[in-house]
Amino acid sequence: MKRKAVILFLLRILKIGLGILNLSLAAKFFGVSIDRDVWILAFNTIVILDAALWGPINETFRAKFIFIKEHEGEENALAKTRSLLLFTTIVSILVVCFVMCFPNLLAKIIAPSFSGEELQQLLRMIVFVAPCLIINQTVQIGISILNAYGSFYIPEISSTITVVLNLILILLLAPIIGIYSLLVSYYAGIIILVVLILVQIKKLQINLLSDLTKIQFKDFYPFVLFALPFFFPYFLGQLNAILEKTISSSLGIGVVSIIDYSRKFTDVLLSVISSVLTTILVPTLSLQFMKKEPKKFLIEFQQIFQIGLLAITFIISILTCCPEAFVKILYAKGNIEEHILIQIGQMVRLYSLTAFSIFLYTIFGMALLSSGNGKKYAFWGIMAQLITMILNILLAQRVGIYIFPISLFISHLIIGCVMLNMFPYKNKAFLRATAKYIGVLIFTIGLMYWIGQFQFLGLSAFYIILVNTVIITVLLTIQIFIFSLNERIALINIYKRIIAKE
Repeated sequence: MKRKAVILFLLRILKIGLGILNLSLAAKFFGVSIDRDVWILAFNTIVILDAALWGPINETFRAKFIFIKEHEGEENALAKTRSLLLFTTIVSILVVCFVMCFPNLLAKIIAPSFSGEELQQLLRMIVFVAPCLIINQTVQIGISILNAYGSFYIPEISSTITVVLNLILILLLAPIIGIYSLLVSYYAGIIILVVLILVQIKKLQINLLSDLTKIQFKDFYPFVLFALPFFFPYFLGQLNAILEKTISSSLGIGVVSIIDYSRKFTDVLLSVISSVLTTILVPTLSLQFMKKEPKKFLIEFQQIFQIGLLAITFIISILTCCPEAFVKILYAKGNIEEHILIQIGQMVRLYSLTAFSIFLYTIFGMALLSSGNGKKYAFWGIMAQLITMILNILLAQRVGIYIFPISLFISHLIIGCVMLNMFPYKNKAFLRATAKYIGVLIFTIGLMYWIGQFQFLGLSAFYIILVNTVIITVLLTIQIFIFSLNERIALINIYKRIIAKE
Protein backbone atom coordinates (compact mmCIF):
# COMPACT_ATOMS: atom_id res chain seq x y z
CA MET A 1 0.00 0.00 0.00
CA LYS A 2 2.92 2.34 0.69
CA ARG A 3 4.01 2.18 -2.99
CA LYS A 4 0.49 2.97 -4.22
CA ALA A 5 0.26 5.86 -1.78
CA VAL A 6 3.58 7.32 -2.95
CA ILE A 7 2.63 7.06 -6.66
CA LEU A 8 -0.79 8.58 -5.96
CA PHE A 9 0.87 11.32 -3.94
CA LEU A 10 3.21 12.15 -6.85
CA LEU A 11 0.27 12.32 -9.26
CA ARG A 12 -1.49 14.67 -6.90
CA ILE A 13 1.68 16.78 -6.58
CA LEU A 14 1.60 17.23 -10.37
CA LYS A 15 -1.99 18.39 -10.11
CA ILE A 16 -1.00 20.73 -7.30
CA GLY A 17 1.45 22.49 -9.60
CA LEU A 18 -1.25 22.92 -12.22
CA GLY A 19 -3.74 24.07 -9.59
CA ILE A 20 -1.32 26.69 -8.25
CA LEU A 21 -0.70 27.89 -11.81
CA ASN A 22 -4.47 28.19 -12.16
CA LEU A 23 -4.53 30.31 -9.01
CA SER A 24 -1.72 32.51 -10.36
CA LEU A 25 -3.71 33.14 -13.54
CA ALA A 26 -6.73 34.11 -11.44
CA ALA A 27 -4.58 36.60 -9.52
CA LYS A 28 -3.18 37.99 -12.78
CA PHE A 29 -6.52 38.52 -14.49
CA PHE A 30 -8.84 39.27 -11.56
CA GLY A 31 -6.67 40.22 -8.54
CA VAL A 32 -8.51 41.23 -5.36
CA SER A 33 -11.76 42.53 -6.82
CA ILE A 34 -15.52 42.33 -6.57
CA ASP A 35 -15.58 39.99 -9.59
CA ARG A 36 -13.25 37.58 -7.82
CA ASP A 37 -15.24 37.87 -4.58
CA VAL A 38 -18.49 37.09 -6.43
CA TRP A 39 -17.00 33.99 -8.09
CA ILE A 40 -15.61 32.65 -4.80
CA LEU A 41 -18.84 33.31 -2.90
CA ALA A 42 -21.08 31.72 -5.56
CA PHE A 43 -18.89 28.73 -6.42
CA ASN A 44 -17.93 27.92 -2.84
CA THR A 45 -21.55 28.18 -1.74
CA ILE A 46 -22.60 25.51 -4.24
CA VAL A 47 -19.62 23.38 -3.20
CA ILE A 48 -20.67 23.82 0.43
CA LEU A 49 -24.25 22.87 -0.44
CA ASP A 50 -22.98 19.80 -2.30
CA ALA A 51 -20.88 18.75 0.68
CA ALA A 52 -23.77 19.27 3.08
CA LEU A 53 -26.03 17.05 0.97
CA TRP A 54 -23.65 14.31 -0.14
CA GLY A 55 -20.39 14.76 1.75
CA PRO A 56 -21.17 12.11 4.39
CA ILE A 57 -22.21 9.57 1.74
CA ASN A 58 -19.15 10.29 -0.41
CA GLU A 59 -16.80 9.93 2.56
CA THR A 60 -18.30 6.67 3.80
CA PHE A 61 -19.21 5.12 0.43
CA ARG A 62 -15.97 3.18 -0.12
CA ALA A 63 -16.12 1.52 3.29
CA LYS A 64 -19.82 0.63 2.99
CA PHE A 65 -19.44 -0.65 -0.59
CA ILE A 66 -16.68 -3.03 0.53
CA PHE A 67 -18.76 -4.19 3.51
CA ILE A 68 -21.74 -4.96 1.23
CA LYS A 69 -19.54 -6.59 -1.41
CA GLU A 70 -17.94 -8.89 1.19
CA HIS A 71 -21.21 -9.85 2.88
CA GLU A 72 -23.77 -9.84 0.04
CA GLY A 73 -21.73 -10.18 -3.13
CA GLU A 74 -20.66 -7.86 -5.94
CA GLU A 75 -23.98 -7.76 -7.79
CA ASN A 76 -25.90 -6.64 -4.72
CA ALA A 77 -23.31 -3.95 -4.02
CA LEU A 78 -23.60 -2.63 -7.58
CA ALA A 79 -27.41 -2.80 -7.52
CA LYS A 80 -27.47 -0.67 -4.37
CA THR A 81 -24.98 1.74 -5.93
CA ARG A 82 -27.23 2.19 -8.99
CA SER A 83 -30.09 3.04 -6.66
CA LEU A 84 -27.87 5.53 -4.83
CA LEU A 85 -26.90 7.21 -8.11
CA LEU A 86 -30.56 7.60 -9.08
CA PHE A 87 -31.47 8.98 -5.65
CA THR A 88 -28.63 11.52 -5.51
CA THR A 89 -29.30 12.66 -9.09
CA ILE A 90 -33.02 13.28 -8.49
CA VAL A 91 -32.43 15.17 -5.23
CA SER A 92 -29.59 17.20 -6.78
CA ILE A 93 -31.82 18.24 -9.70
CA LEU A 94 -34.54 19.39 -7.30
CA VAL A 95 -32.04 21.38 -5.22
CA VAL A 96 -30.51 23.01 -8.31
CA CYS A 97 -33.96 24.02 -9.58
CA PHE A 98 -34.76 25.60 -6.20
CA VAL A 99 -31.46 27.51 -6.09
CA MET A 100 -31.90 28.79 -9.66
CA CYS A 101 -35.44 29.98 -8.86
CA PHE A 102 -34.52 31.62 -5.54
CA PRO A 103 -30.81 32.63 -5.66
CA ASN A 104 -31.55 35.64 -3.45
CA LEU A 105 -32.03 33.34 -0.44
CA LEU A 106 -28.41 32.18 -0.65
CA ALA A 107 -27.12 35.64 -1.54
CA LYS A 108 -28.64 37.17 1.60
CA ILE A 109 -26.91 34.55 3.75
CA ILE A 110 -23.41 34.62 2.24
CA ALA A 111 -23.20 38.34 1.47
CA PRO A 112 -25.72 40.32 3.54
CA SER A 113 -23.80 43.57 2.93
CA PHE A 114 -24.05 43.31 -0.89
CA SER A 115 -26.49 45.59 -2.72
CA GLY A 116 -27.09 47.11 -6.15
CA GLU A 117 -24.85 45.88 -8.95
CA GLU A 118 -22.73 43.78 -6.55
CA LEU A 119 -25.83 41.82 -5.51
CA GLN A 120 -26.99 41.39 -9.12
CA GLN A 121 -23.57 40.00 -10.09
CA LEU A 122 -23.73 37.52 -7.24
CA LEU A 123 -27.26 36.39 -8.14
CA ARG A 124 -26.28 35.77 -11.77
CA MET A 125 -23.21 33.80 -10.78
CA ILE A 126 -25.17 31.61 -8.33
CA VAL A 127 -27.62 30.71 -11.10
CA PHE A 128 -24.82 29.88 -13.55
CA VAL A 129 -22.84 27.80 -11.04
CA ALA A 130 -25.74 25.84 -9.51
CA PRO A 131 -25.88 22.95 -12.07
CA CYS A 132 -22.34 21.88 -11.19
CA LEU A 133 -23.86 20.24 -8.07
CA ILE A 134 -25.42 17.51 -10.24
CA ILE A 135 -22.30 16.78 -12.30
CA ASN A 136 -19.90 16.86 -9.36
CA GLN A 137 -21.87 14.25 -7.43
CA THR A 138 -21.75 11.89 -10.42
CA VAL A 139 -17.98 12.35 -10.56
CA GLN A 140 -17.57 11.61 -6.84
CA ILE A 141 -19.53 8.35 -7.00
CA GLY A 142 -17.71 7.29 -10.17
CA ILE A 143 -14.28 7.86 -8.62
CA SER A 144 -15.32 6.03 -5.45
CA ILE A 145 -16.43 3.01 -7.51
CA LEU A 146 -13.09 2.91 -9.33
CA ASN A 147 -11.20 3.17 -6.03
CA ALA A 148 -13.24 0.32 -4.55
CA TYR A 149 -12.10 -1.83 -7.50
CA GLY A 150 -8.45 -0.89 -6.99
CA SER A 151 -8.29 1.71 -9.78
CA PHE A 152 -6.43 4.64 -8.23
CA TYR A 153 -4.29 6.11 -10.98
CA ILE A 154 -6.72 6.55 -13.89
CA PRO A 155 -9.07 8.87 -11.96
CA GLU A 156 -6.08 11.02 -11.00
CA ILE A 157 -4.70 11.15 -14.55
CA SER A 158 -8.16 12.00 -15.87
CA SER A 159 -8.66 14.84 -13.40
CA THR A 160 -5.17 16.17 -14.21
CA ILE A 161 -6.14 16.35 -17.89
CA THR A 162 -9.17 18.44 -16.97
CA VAL A 163 -7.02 20.86 -14.93
CA VAL A 164 -4.79 21.40 -17.99
CA LEU A 165 -7.90 22.13 -20.04
CA ASN A 166 -9.02 24.64 -17.40
CA LEU A 167 -5.74 26.51 -17.68
CA ILE A 168 -5.92 26.71 -21.47
CA LEU A 169 -9.50 27.96 -21.45
CA ILE A 170 -8.78 30.62 -18.80
CA LEU A 171 -5.84 31.93 -20.85
CA LEU A 172 -7.95 32.08 -23.99
CA LEU A 173 -11.22 33.36 -22.53
CA ALA A 174 -10.29 35.63 -19.59
CA PRO A 175 -9.45 38.63 -21.84
CA ILE A 176 -12.79 38.16 -23.63
CA ILE A 177 -15.44 37.21 -21.05
CA GLY A 178 -13.63 38.06 -17.82
CA ILE A 179 -14.55 36.17 -14.66
CA TYR A 180 -16.95 33.93 -16.59
CA SER A 181 -13.91 32.20 -18.11
CA LEU A 182 -13.59 30.38 -14.75
CA LEU A 183 -17.16 29.17 -15.14
CA VAL A 184 -16.72 27.93 -18.73
CA SER A 185 -13.42 26.21 -17.94
CA TYR A 186 -14.93 24.45 -14.91
CA TYR A 187 -17.88 23.05 -16.83
CA ALA A 188 -15.75 21.93 -19.77
CA GLY A 189 -13.30 20.18 -17.45
CA ILE A 190 -15.81 18.37 -15.27
CA ILE A 191 -17.89 17.13 -18.24
CA ILE A 192 -14.77 15.63 -19.83
CA LEU A 193 -13.90 14.07 -16.46
CA VAL A 194 -17.33 12.36 -16.34
CA VAL A 195 -16.71 10.88 -19.80
CA LEU A 196 -13.24 9.60 -18.86
CA ILE A 197 -14.56 8.00 -15.66
CA LEU A 198 -17.35 6.23 -17.55
CA VAL A 199 -14.83 4.94 -20.11
CA GLN A 200 -12.67 3.50 -17.32
CA ILE A 201 -15.69 1.88 -15.61
CA LYS A 202 -16.61 0.21 -18.91
CA LYS A 203 -12.98 -0.85 -19.48
CA LEU A 204 -12.86 -2.58 -16.09
CA GLN A 205 -16.15 -4.32 -16.94
CA ILE A 206 -17.88 -2.97 -13.87
CA ASN A 207 -21.60 -3.51 -14.51
CA LEU A 208 -22.61 -0.26 -12.88
CA LEU A 209 -24.92 0.94 -15.64
CA SER A 210 -26.49 -2.40 -16.52
CA ASP A 211 -30.09 -3.32 -15.64
CA LEU A 212 -31.10 0.31 -15.17
CA THR A 213 -34.76 -0.68 -15.63
CA LYS A 214 -34.59 -2.99 -12.60
CA ILE A 215 -33.46 -0.40 -10.07
CA GLN A 216 -35.09 -0.74 -6.67
CA PHE A 217 -35.30 2.82 -5.41
CA LYS A 218 -35.14 1.78 -1.75
CA ASP A 219 -31.77 0.03 -2.25
CA PHE A 220 -29.91 3.27 -1.52
CA TYR A 221 -30.92 3.03 2.17
CA PRO A 222 -27.80 1.13 3.37
CA PHE A 223 -25.48 3.90 2.17
CA VAL A 224 -27.62 6.65 3.69
CA LEU A 225 -28.06 4.83 7.01
CA PHE A 226 -24.31 4.13 7.23
CA ALA A 227 -23.56 7.82 6.58
CA LEU A 228 -26.40 9.12 8.77
CA PRO A 229 -24.23 9.94 11.83
CA PHE A 230 -22.10 12.20 9.62
CA PHE A 231 -24.85 14.39 8.25
CA PHE A 232 -25.02 16.66 11.29
CA PRO A 233 -21.25 17.30 11.53
CA TYR A 234 -21.15 17.84 7.77
CA PHE A 235 -24.06 20.25 8.04
CA LEU A 236 -22.27 22.13 10.80
CA GLY A 237 -19.09 22.12 8.70
CA GLN A 238 -20.86 23.72 5.76
CA LEU A 239 -22.68 26.12 8.07
CA ASN A 240 -19.28 27.03 9.48
CA ALA A 241 -17.96 27.67 5.96
CA ILE A 242 -20.94 29.90 5.16
CA LEU A 243 -20.47 31.72 8.48
CA GLU A 244 -16.83 32.35 7.56
CA LYS A 245 -17.89 33.78 4.19
CA THR A 246 -20.52 35.95 5.89
CA ILE A 247 -18.09 37.32 8.49
CA SER A 248 -15.26 37.85 5.98
CA SER A 249 -17.51 39.62 3.44
CA SER A 250 -18.61 42.00 6.22
CA LEU A 251 -14.96 42.90 6.96
CA GLY A 252 -14.65 44.71 3.61
CA ILE A 253 -14.37 44.29 -0.15
CA GLY A 254 -11.51 41.98 -1.09
CA VAL A 255 -11.28 40.18 2.27
CA VAL A 256 -12.96 37.07 0.82
CA SER A 257 -10.34 37.01 -1.95
CA ILE A 258 -7.46 37.52 0.50
CA ILE A 259 -8.57 34.51 2.53
CA ASP A 260 -9.05 32.43 -0.62
CA TYR A 261 -5.60 33.30 -2.00
CA SER A 262 -3.82 32.65 1.30
CA ARG A 263 -5.48 29.37 2.29
CA LYS A 264 -5.26 27.89 -1.20
CA PHE A 265 -1.65 26.78 -0.61
CA THR A 266 -2.57 24.67 2.38
CA ASP A 267 -5.95 23.59 1.00
CA VAL A 268 -4.48 22.25 -2.23
CA LEU A 269 -1.70 20.38 -0.44
CA LEU A 270 -4.07 19.00 2.20
CA SER A 271 -6.48 17.86 -0.48
CA VAL A 272 -3.68 15.69 -1.85
CA ILE A 273 -3.05 14.01 1.48
CA SER A 274 -6.71 13.67 2.50
CA SER A 275 -7.61 12.22 -0.91
CA VAL A 276 -4.87 9.62 -0.51
CA LEU A 277 -6.38 8.72 2.86
CA THR A 278 -9.92 8.30 1.52
CA THR A 279 -8.81 6.71 -1.75
CA ILE A 280 -6.40 4.08 -0.40
CA LEU A 281 -6.47 4.00 3.40
CA VAL A 282 -10.23 3.65 4.01
CA PRO A 283 -10.80 0.70 1.61
CA THR A 284 -7.65 -1.06 2.86
CA LEU A 285 -8.37 -0.61 6.57
CA SER A 286 -12.03 -1.52 6.09
CA LEU A 287 -11.00 -4.78 4.46
CA GLN A 288 -8.56 -5.61 7.28
CA PHE A 289 -11.23 -4.80 9.85
CA MET A 290 -13.74 -7.08 8.10
CA LYS A 291 -11.16 -9.89 8.05
CA LYS A 292 -10.40 -9.29 11.77
CA GLU A 293 -6.70 -8.64 11.19
CA PRO A 294 -5.78 -6.00 13.84
CA LYS A 295 -2.01 -6.35 13.29
CA LYS A 296 -2.32 -5.74 9.55
CA PHE A 297 -4.74 -2.90 10.27
CA LEU A 298 -2.13 -1.21 12.48
CA ILE A 299 0.74 -1.82 10.04
CA GLU A 300 -1.17 -0.41 7.07
CA PHE A 301 -2.31 2.61 9.08
CA GLN A 302 1.12 3.32 10.53
CA GLN A 303 2.79 3.34 7.11
CA ILE A 304 0.50 6.02 5.73
CA PHE A 305 0.40 7.96 9.00
CA GLN A 306 4.16 8.28 9.20
CA ILE A 307 4.62 9.19 5.53
CA GLY A 308 1.85 11.75 5.96
CA LEU A 309 3.55 13.32 8.98
CA LEU A 310 6.81 13.73 7.04
CA ALA A 311 4.93 15.27 4.11
CA ILE A 312 3.11 17.63 6.47
CA THR A 313 6.44 18.57 8.08
CA PHE A 314 7.87 19.54 4.70
CA ILE A 315 4.74 21.50 3.71
CA ILE A 316 4.52 23.52 6.91
CA SER A 317 8.27 24.16 7.04
CA ILE A 318 8.51 25.59 3.51
CA LEU A 319 5.39 27.73 3.93
CA THR A 320 6.49 28.93 7.36
CA CYS A 321 10.01 30.02 6.43
CA CYS A 322 9.33 31.79 3.11
CA PRO A 323 5.63 32.43 2.38
CA GLU A 324 6.53 35.82 0.87
CA ALA A 325 8.48 34.09 -1.90
CA PHE A 326 5.49 32.00 -2.94
CA VAL A 327 3.20 35.03 -2.80
CA LYS A 328 5.62 37.07 -4.91
CA ILE A 329 5.86 34.40 -7.61
CA LEU A 330 2.14 33.75 -7.88
CA TYR A 331 0.44 37.05 -7.12
CA ALA A 332 2.88 39.95 -7.63
CA LYS A 333 2.22 40.01 -11.39
CA GLY A 334 -1.46 40.75 -10.87
CA ASN A 335 -3.13 43.98 -9.79
CA ILE A 336 -2.80 43.25 -6.07
CA GLU A 337 -1.34 46.06 -3.95
CA GLU A 338 1.87 45.55 -1.95
CA HIS A 339 0.28 45.79 1.51
CA ILE A 340 -2.27 43.15 0.46
CA LEU A 341 0.55 40.86 -0.69
CA ILE A 342 2.20 41.23 2.73
CA GLN A 343 -1.07 40.34 4.48
CA ILE A 344 -1.55 37.30 2.23
CA GLY A 345 1.97 36.15 3.17
CA GLN A 346 1.17 36.40 6.87
CA MET A 347 -2.04 34.46 6.36
CA VAL A 348 -0.23 31.77 4.35
CA ARG A 349 2.11 31.20 7.31
CA LEU A 350 -0.80 30.86 9.74
CA TYR A 351 -2.84 28.61 7.46
CA SER A 352 0.17 26.33 6.94
CA LEU A 353 0.09 25.42 10.64
CA THR A 354 -3.48 24.16 10.27
CA ALA A 355 -2.16 21.40 7.97
CA PHE A 356 -0.91 19.43 10.98
CA SER A 357 -4.08 19.66 13.07
CA ILE A 358 -6.36 18.91 10.10
CA PHE A 359 -4.20 15.93 9.08
CA LEU A 360 -4.31 14.57 12.63
CA TYR A 361 -8.07 15.00 12.77
CA THR A 362 -8.64 13.45 9.33
CA ILE A 363 -6.43 10.37 9.55
CA PHE A 364 -7.64 9.26 12.97
CA GLY A 365 -11.19 9.96 11.88
CA MET A 366 -10.65 7.67 8.88
CA ALA A 367 -9.30 4.99 11.23
CA LEU A 368 -12.42 5.22 13.41
CA LEU A 369 -14.64 5.07 10.34
CA SER A 370 -12.83 2.01 8.95
CA SER A 371 -13.05 0.18 12.26
CA GLY A 372 -16.81 0.56 12.65
CA ASN A 373 -16.63 3.56 15.00
CA GLY A 374 -18.20 6.05 12.62
CA LYS A 375 -20.56 7.46 15.26
CA LYS A 376 -17.62 8.49 17.46
CA TYR A 377 -15.94 10.16 14.48
CA ALA A 378 -19.18 11.98 13.69
CA PHE A 379 -19.63 13.20 17.29
CA TRP A 380 -16.12 14.61 17.56
CA GLY A 381 -16.51 16.14 14.12
CA ILE A 382 -19.43 18.10 15.54
CA MET A 383 -17.26 19.30 18.41
CA ALA A 384 -14.54 20.50 16.01
CA GLN A 385 -17.02 22.57 14.02
CA LEU A 386 -18.65 24.05 17.12
CA ILE A 387 -15.31 25.15 18.57
CA THR A 388 -14.35 26.79 15.27
CA MET A 389 -17.69 28.60 14.96
CA ILE A 390 -17.65 29.88 18.55
CA LEU A 391 -14.10 31.23 18.23
CA ASN A 392 -14.92 32.96 14.92
CA ILE A 393 -18.09 34.58 16.25
CA LEU A 394 -16.52 35.76 19.53
CA LEU A 395 -13.16 36.97 18.23
CA ALA A 396 -13.60 38.01 14.58
CA GLN A 397 -14.08 41.70 15.36
CA ARG A 398 -11.14 41.76 17.79
CA VAL A 399 -8.60 39.63 15.93
CA GLY A 400 -9.80 40.41 12.42
CA ILE A 401 -8.99 38.24 9.43
CA TYR A 402 -6.36 36.23 11.34
CA ILE A 403 -8.98 34.51 13.50
CA PHE A 404 -9.93 32.10 10.70
CA PRO A 405 -6.65 30.10 10.57
CA ILE A 406 -6.22 30.36 14.36
CA SER A 407 -9.65 28.90 15.13
CA LEU A 408 -9.18 26.17 12.51
CA PHE A 409 -5.85 25.13 14.06
CA ILE A 410 -7.05 25.11 17.67
CA SER A 411 -10.30 23.21 17.09
CA HIS A 412 -8.84 20.45 14.91
CA LEU A 413 -5.77 20.02 17.11
CA ILE A 414 -7.91 19.46 20.20
CA ILE A 415 -10.25 16.97 18.49
CA GLY A 416 -7.38 15.29 16.61
CA CYS A 417 -5.67 14.52 19.93
CA VAL A 418 -8.95 13.19 21.36
CA MET A 419 -9.39 10.80 18.41
CA LEU A 420 -5.74 9.73 18.58
CA ASN A 421 -6.49 8.57 22.11
CA MET A 422 -9.46 6.58 20.74
CA PHE A 423 -7.45 4.77 18.03
CA PRO A 424 -8.65 1.13 18.23
CA TYR A 425 -5.38 -0.82 17.91
CA LYS A 426 -2.70 1.42 19.39
CA ASN A 427 0.18 -0.02 21.41
CA LYS A 428 3.29 1.37 23.11
CA ALA A 429 5.46 0.92 20.01
CA PHE A 430 2.96 2.88 17.92
CA LEU A 431 2.79 5.70 20.48
CA ARG A 432 6.60 5.91 20.70
CA ALA A 433 6.89 6.08 16.91
CA THR A 434 4.20 8.77 16.80
CA ALA A 435 6.04 10.83 19.41
CA LYS A 436 9.25 10.59 17.31
CA TYR A 437 7.59 11.83 14.13
CA ILE A 438 5.80 14.68 15.89
CA GLY A 439 9.10 15.63 17.56
CA VAL A 440 10.74 15.80 14.12
CA LEU A 441 7.85 17.95 12.90
CA ILE A 442 8.09 20.46 15.76
CA PHE A 443 11.89 20.73 15.60
CA THR A 444 12.01 21.16 11.80
CA ILE A 445 9.24 23.76 11.68
CA GLY A 446 10.75 25.73 14.56
CA LEU A 447 14.23 25.73 13.05
CA MET A 448 12.99 26.72 9.58
CA TYR A 449 10.93 29.58 11.03
CA TRP A 450 14.09 30.84 12.78
CA ILE A 451 16.13 30.50 9.57
CA GLY A 452 13.43 32.37 7.67
CA GLN A 453 13.98 35.47 9.81
CA PHE A 454 17.49 35.89 8.40
CA GLN A 455 16.73 35.59 4.69
CA PHE A 456 17.50 38.48 2.36
CA LEU A 457 14.36 39.68 0.62
CA GLY A 458 16.42 41.10 -2.24
CA LEU A 459 17.22 37.62 -3.49
CA SER A 460 15.17 35.91 -6.19
CA ALA A 461 12.01 34.28 -4.86
CA PHE A 462 12.81 31.10 -6.78
CA TYR A 463 16.29 31.04 -5.21
CA ILE A 464 14.87 31.45 -1.70
CA ILE A 465 12.42 28.58 -2.23
CA LEU A 466 15.13 26.35 -3.73
CA VAL A 467 17.60 26.97 -0.88
CA ASN A 468 14.97 26.35 1.79
CA THR A 469 13.77 23.20 0.03
CA VAL A 470 17.31 21.82 0.09
CA ILE A 471 17.75 22.75 3.77
CA ILE A 472 14.48 21.07 4.77
CA THR A 473 15.28 17.95 2.76
CA VAL A 474 18.71 17.65 4.40
CA LEU A 475 17.25 18.26 7.86
CA LEU A 476 14.59 15.59 7.42
CA THR A 477 17.08 13.08 5.99
CA ILE A 478 19.46 13.56 8.93
CA GLN A 479 16.65 13.16 11.46
CA ILE A 480 15.31 10.06 9.70
CA PHE A 481 18.63 8.34 10.40
CA ILE A 482 19.26 9.85 13.84
CA PHE A 483 15.86 8.74 15.15
CA SER A 484 15.86 5.46 13.15
CA LEU A 485 12.59 6.27 11.41
CA ASN A 486 11.14 3.61 9.10
CA GLU A 487 11.80 5.65 5.96
CA ARG A 488 15.57 5.18 6.36
CA ILE A 489 15.27 1.70 4.82
CA ALA A 490 13.69 3.15 1.68
CA LEU A 491 16.42 5.81 1.47
CA ILE A 492 19.14 3.18 1.84
CA ASN A 493 17.57 1.06 -0.90
CA ILE A 494 17.41 4.07 -3.24
CA TYR A 495 21.07 4.82 -2.53
CA LYS A 496 22.05 1.22 -3.24
CA ARG A 497 20.21 1.28 -6.58
CA ILE A 498 21.99 4.48 -7.59
CA ILE A 499 25.39 2.99 -6.69
CA ALA A 500 24.58 -0.22 -8.54
CA LYS A 501 23.76 1.68 -11.73
CA GLU A 502 27.05 3.53 -11.57
